[in-house]
Amino acid sequence: MTRVLVALDESAASVRAARAAVRLFPSGDTEFLVVNVARVSAPWVPAPPYGGVAVVESGWTGAMSGMGEDELDAIARRAGVPEPHVLTEAGNPASRICEAADEHDVDVIVVGGHDKGLLARLFDPSVSSAVVRATHRPVLVVSGDPPS
Repeated sequence: MTRVLVALDESAASVRAARAAVRLFPSGDTEFLVVNVARVSAPWVPAPPYGGVAVVESGWTGAMSGMGEDELDAIARRAGVPEPHVLTEAGNPASRICEAADEHDVDVIVVGGHDKGLLARLFDPSVSSAVVRATHRPVLVVSGDPPS
């Protein structure tokens, strides 16, 4: 049995990635795991001269942006993922995706890629690039917009 981990959120790129995973890996012999990682925003603390990031204790659940299991399951099913095993995580998206892949011993990780400019990448680094660099597992990056 092939185990496929799909990083999924509400973006068009991740939904395209989920659909590609379903096309490339027949569902008869494939288990699909879908993961959504809530980003945890650390508070910014003013400090001379430029400010700093506060140390956040383990278990802190301040500002988080993610989705619940029901919402993730619904998005996965709309993308055509058969019987998805849903995982919701919190933290650094690339790190948590790689950790989930290791914890569930998946055969391949599927992520969506976004075309970001240099400035956008400085403030919001590429999760797909970070996953490729951080794991020893095969990674399928589905990028680009669908043809017009």
